[in-house]
Amino acid sequence: MICANHISIEEAAKLAKCSSWTIKRAIRRGDLTAYKPGKTILILEKDFMSWFQSKQIHAVQVGRPRRIIAIHGRR
Repeated sequence: MICANHISIEEAAKLAKCSSWTIKRAIRRGDLTAYKPGKTILILEKDFMSWFQSKQIHAVQVGRPRRIIAIHGRR
């Protein structure tokens, strides 16, 4: 038997603060690896953490705003 820590879909959803459907969608798309040793679907903690970290948003540097061009003579 594998001696790794595992979590259920509901536990993963609570940790990620999202719905269980989001976790199931990630599993169905192949983004998140899961195992089904019986009736329950289990996710290894290391797989969940790597999936969660891949969803990190990086800050975007905002540039100078564009100039507003006034159009004269239009009615």
